Amino acid sequence: MSERILKALMQLFAIIAKVDMEEVDGGGFKISGGGRDIVRLFLRQELNQELVNEYIKLFDEYLTVHQGKSKKKDSGRKRTSVNSVKVLRICTQINEELTQKQKLIVLIRILEFIYANDEVAEQELEFATTVAETFNISREEFTRCKDFVELNTDKLIDDAHWMFVDAITDSALDQAHHLYSESIEGRIVIIRIESVNIYFMRYQGKSDLYLNGQVLPPNRNFILNQGSSIRSSRVKPIYYSDIIGRFLSDDSTAKINFKTDGIQYHFKGGKVGLHPINFSEDSGKLIGIMGGSGAGKSTLLNVLNGNYTPTIGAVTINGVDIHRETDDIEGLIGYVSQDDLLIEELTVFQNLFFNAKLCFGNLSDSKISLMVMDTLNAIGLSEAKNLKVGSPLEKTISGGQRKRLNIALELIREPSVMFVDEPTSGLSSRDSENIMDLLKELALKGKLIFVVIHQPSSDIFKMFDTLLILDQGGFPIYNGNPVDAVVYFKKLVSHVNAEESECHSCGNVNPEQIFNIIESKVVDEYGNLTGNRKVSPKEWNNNYKELIDNTELPATVKENIPESEFKVPSIWKQFMVFFKRDVLSKLTNTQYLLINSIEAPALAAILAFFMKYFNNTEIGEEYVFRYSENIPQYLFISVIVALFIGLTVSAEEIIGNRKILKREEFLNLSRGSYLASKISIMFVISAIQTLLFVLVGNFILEIRGMIIPYWIIMFSTSCFANMLGLNISSSFNSAKVIYILIPILIIPQLLFSGIIVSFDKLNPMFKSESHVPWIGNVMASRWAYEALAVYQFKNNEFEKDYYLYDKEMKFSNWKKDQWAQAMENKVNYVHKYYLDSADSPNIQEGIDLIIREFQKEQRRLAKDSRIEVKPEFDFLSTLKDAKTFNEEIYLDLRGSIVTIEEIYKWLFNYYENLSDDIAVAAKTPSTEFLDDLDRKLTAGTITKKEFRSLKKAERNRLGAINSDLQKIYTNEALEKFVTNDNSFEYIVEAEGQLIQKSDPIYLDPYDNYFMRSHFYSPRKMFFGSYLSTFVFNTMMIWLMSVILIIALYFDLLRRIIEGSGKLFSKIIPSSKN
Repeated sequence: MSERILKALMQLFAIIAKVDMEEVDGGGFKISGGGRDIVRLFLRQELNQELVNEYIKLFDEYLTVHQGKSKKKDSGRKRTSVNSVKVLRICTQINEELTQKQKLIVLIRILEFIYANDEVAEQELEFATTVAETFNISREEFTRCKDFVELNTDKLIDDAHWMFVDAITDSALDQAHHLYSESIEGRIVIIRIESVNIYFMRYQGKSDLYLNGQVLPPNRNFILNQGSSIRSSRVKPIYYSDIIGRFLSDDSTAKINFKTDGIQYHFKGGKVGLHPINFSEDSGKLIGIMGGSGAGKSTLLNVLNGNYTPTIGAVTINGVDIHRETDDIEGLIGYVSQDDLLIEELTVFQNLFFNAKLCFGNLSDSKISLMVMDTLNAIGLSEAKNLKVGSPLEKTISGGQRKRLNIALELIREPSVMFVDEPTSGLSSRDSENIMDLLKELALKGKLIFVVIHQPSSDIFKMFDTLLILDQGGFPIYNGNPVDAVVYFKKLVSHVNAEESECHSCGNVNPEQIFNIIESKVVDEYGNLTGNRKVSPKEWNNNYKELIDNTELPATVKENIPESEFKVPSIWKQFMVFFKRDVLSKLTNTQYLLINSIEAPALAAILAFFMKYFNNTEIGEEYVFRYSENIPQYLFISVIVALFIGLTVSAEEIIGNRKILKREEFLNLSRGSYLASKISIMFVISAIQTLLFVLVGNFILEIRGMIIPYWIIMFSTSCFANMLGLNISSSFNSAKVIYILIPILIIPQLLFSGIIVSFDKLNPMFKSESHVPWIGNVMASRWAYEALAVYQFKNNEFEKDYYLYDKEMKFSNWKKDQWAQAMENKVNYVHKYYLDSADSPNIQEGIDLIIREFQKEQRRLAKDSRIEVKPEFDFLSTLKDAKTFNEEIYLDLRGSIVTIEEIYKWLFNYYENLSDDIAVAAKTPSTEFLDDLDRKLTAGTITKKEFRSLKKAERNRLGAINSDLQKIYTNEALEKFVTNDNSFEYIVEAEGQLIQKSDPIYLDPYDNYFMRSHFYSPRKMFFGSYLSTFVFNTMMIWLMSVILIIALYFDLLRRIIEGSGKLFSKIIPSSKN
């Protein structure tokens, strides 16, 4: 209250106050009377003692001015209308600077002045009426205040705004509230002014009562503030919460009884987190939970809100166990963590709207919007509804507004019981008080609010109806009225002023004093504080059990549970809400949109531009796709880009929402719907990014006819990376760790792709000559690059007509040259040494290889319908080992090799002719063209010479077109990669067979096993039939993505990491021992 207002009030009081002014020698006045005492009482409630004396002196001066002169002139004359004008002028001056609550306090004091003497003049009541009208106080509340001030001990007013506290058991009042207090002498009268929610009280009796530790004079009016308590040596304390609970009780509102019955909680390792706690609280209360670090406040909160199941005991709401009968109490419990659960990119309204959509699955958007606006009005954020929330560092709304909005996320679904963790942390004192005022208001409306709080101010401390204090180790050491806690602990340690709970001059309570007592340290012989406490948590707990927790709680009786509108939406509706919310948050993030839009095409442009190789021709430097030497490298880097972009775009998606996810888990929302929405959005982003990459890169490098196949592989690879990123985002707690992991995940994709290091050049532990080792099979980069390279080679517009013939020619050529020579060498070696027992292991291996190769050849030729006469390998039935090998078999083997060689020569020529026919046909003029020339020749339009010239020109034109197709659609550098042209190793003996190393692009897999094939295989075995490499590899990439989706849903990676951490922590101590 400002100095100007106080001076105006002193002047107003001086005009109206009842005082006795006796003239003394020297021309002054001696002032006495009840009015002056009332002014002093008013000032003591607003100011400290020094200022009280100063303003009393000012009051006396105003009395002399306004009443002293009147007494000199005419002591019996009544104050005239001049005073009325003064009153009106003063009230008008201060009207705009006083709150309505302060105006009512002023009115009560003015009425006290008027009723200070037994006789009340009509003109004085007119003064009071003038004040009330100027202060915009309703006639009804003015009358109520007047009745309260003039009420005597014989009169009772039966009205809902009144309350009487006495020792009468059976009250005759119907509407007025009554509170029974045993042994109280007289009665306490309390009035509620509803418009500003203020309570005035008066004691009508003769015994000594204390209000907040101060003597309560009879028949004087006092304000009943939050945290107040009335007590005496004979009367059980009457608390502020007891009084307002009667006023605010509403029979139409379902009541809540929240009870803990001996709850204990043990951690998995066996450590006790909470020792036995018993309490029972009803709706309409604000419960504070305090304690030092490690006291178990968060553990208690999680047990009470249902997140943790107590090891022993039960937590019930109206007799329903919240841990075992969860369906019955769905929607009744709300939990506001100390974490910020707001989505930074959304507005205040959108945050609350999407939250409500997930809580009310049966309500329309229009109804939810109305609920959101009502809630925003209730918490004072309606004007900020269109402001973007922003991050805690880049604030758009204040810290207090953020906290209120976090509370509103739970408040909108109107839970009957709310748990709030550290609502004032990080806030200014003003914002803290505003938040606590909001929570207190919710409690006054019938909610049961539990608040974990640290170092509250005196005003906040007094707001609590009950305070529960925990000590280190989860020991409960106090449960009762907050203000009484100071006295309780002072008495236990025998403080001199143990009965003093608050400051006499200002009325403040120091909560820190409680913890100073609890945690006080032992002093050693040198006067230094030691680390040992004077009173251990166990000792405080013993005192608690003896002095506080010594009465048995009423038996648990099941009662009706309040109905809740909370209804979890269907899985599909949840998916749509999650999807829209995430899309909207991304669309409002300009930087996110910009980077993700230009990243892929920019990388494609950079790669393609610098990798576009120009070769020297007769006309100078020219770009020809066939002679572009960097195409294989471009394909590989494109795959790595798809992996990298997919990883980076998804790596922070879940870790950024982890706190929100925890709350949504508390609401029993579907994790699957949330993950499905994330995956869908990531896939949409990847689809756009990879399409832009392919369009730009293929355009610059002039890769024709490959947009769709390239995009399918790139998109599939990016989706795999999305899933990998979402898994690590869900499993690790730090964004720094995630970005450290990205290179660790990318490097194996580089190393085991088959490009940087050939698979047959790996460590022998992983190396395989006939197929890609398992380490390559788990790399998406291998499947993606191989699919691109194989499809680009065999499905381009030029090669697709020749590939099948080239495949047969290449295989036949290898058979007649490399295989036949190798088999001949092996047969000669066995023939030379089969009688030598010293070399018998090698001989047996050679015989086994010969048998296996001829058996394979027999099966292959048997299936070939082009071979009319099938060769018979009769020796296979007799040749087993060196003992069965002889000259006759040797000659049969030599002859069979020659036969096979001749067969493959014939097959080679057969397919070569077919290939040549296609080439000739491509260069041969069409029948229509030749018929047209014949008609012209017959008609004499052209000569024979012109006929031959035109026919030759057409052949040259078609040949040029065919040659251009080869230049446009094929690439020599890629051909060298897929045909292994850079290697001079054509055949190797490994794994008991002869393995072709040349032309892998033309070779089918050696094994019929799933996934087992050599690199660049054109097709792969899939459950007994062949699939093209493009289709098979795409399926493999998606199969790995599906595996990652399953792992993400069950959070397997996080569980593995946590399990490994626990195992590691057990191993370390044991190794030290």
